[in-house]
Amino acid sequence: MKVQLLKIPSHLIVAGSSWLSKIIIAGVQLASISYLISILGEEKYAIFSLLTGLLVWCSAVDFGIGTGLQNYISECRAKNKSYDAYIKSALHLSFIAIIFFIALFYVFSGVISAKYLSSFHEILQDKTRMLFFTSCLVFSSIGIGAIAYKILFAELVGWKANLLNALSYMIGMLGLLYIYYRGISVDIKLSLIVLYLPVGMISLCYIVYRYIKLYHVKTTKSHYIAILRRSSGFFLFTLLSIVVLQTDYMVISQRLTPADIVQYTVTMKIFGLIFFIYTAILQALWPICAELRVKQQWKKLNKMIGVNILLGSLYVVGCTIFIYLFKERIFSVIAKDINYQVSILSFMLIGIYFCIRVWCDTYAML
Repeated sequence: MKVQLLKIPSHLIVAGSSWLSKIIIAGVQLASISYLISILGEEKYAIFSLLTGLLVWCSAVDFGIGTGLQNYISECRAKNKSYDAYIKSALHLSFIAIIFFIALFYVFSGVISAKYLSSFHEILQDKTRMLFFTSCLVFSSIGIGAIAYKILFAELVGWKANLLNALSYMIGMLGLLYIYYRGISVDIKLSLIVLYLPVGMISLCYIVYRYIKLYHVKTTKSHYIAILRRSSGFFLFTLLSIVVLQTDYMVISQRLTPADIVQYTVTMKIFGLIFFIYTAILQALWPICAELRVKQQWKKLNKMIGVNILLGSLYVVGCTIFIYLFKERIFSVIAKDINYQVSILSFMLIGIYFCIRVWCDTYAML
């Protein structure tokens, strides 16, 4: 009698590894708060928090190339076609994109930073521009490096992307712990580099590795045009999403005190951990949905979308209630030196916000 082994669907394997990865990443971000506050102090950590808000803005530095490439890879896989030329074309275009944005950041960092960090002029003095520019460079490496992970997800080996991403954040955390326990005096810029630069460098190393493997692959003008045409729509959508989702950091940079900024940052990082778990499922299902769309299996695709939105919304509501009930204990562990005071109305609004994110991010997956 043959024993039939249980075959776990590939997207569940990817989702499982993604959950673990997201938990590690969010855990690193939460655990780093108390160490960074001890190293930098409350006011400088508030500046650090505002600078980390640039991470989402810098996710647009690839002009949507990574997302467009991911869709092309999924479509080619569904049709059993080679997609090597698309990858090479996308990497060429991404190199041009990063050069363009580096020049852009260099020119406008002074003007933007003077406004964005205007509340901390006395603390930063003449270091504002260079600090802002350095932050943009570090986060741009993460934005471009994300192309590597999109390639792996499209190839249905997203567990590799999750492993590399989690490893990169752990390396950054180890660097921060080394600084803390050795009593090394560091400023905001060096703290940011230690924690986040490994995240970009590891993914960029994988991109270089893939490019070397594709060095002899020939590309044509049609490949570049196809990538740009597909990417432009994703880039526009990304920009619109960023404007909506990151307006909060522009507001708090001008209106809140350093203590309030720290409280807001801690709250959003906790909810970010919750939402990371949902986005892990979306990342795993993305290639599956792309193939269903190519095969025009609309009924199955619509059912998958509806189930995700319903369960995702219920999940966010449940977690919001849990966090509010145990908020004092939770926040005393994360930032014990902070006097945490957030109203029930604020929790309700944040919960509604993330429920809307469930709806929007699910459809953005398509």
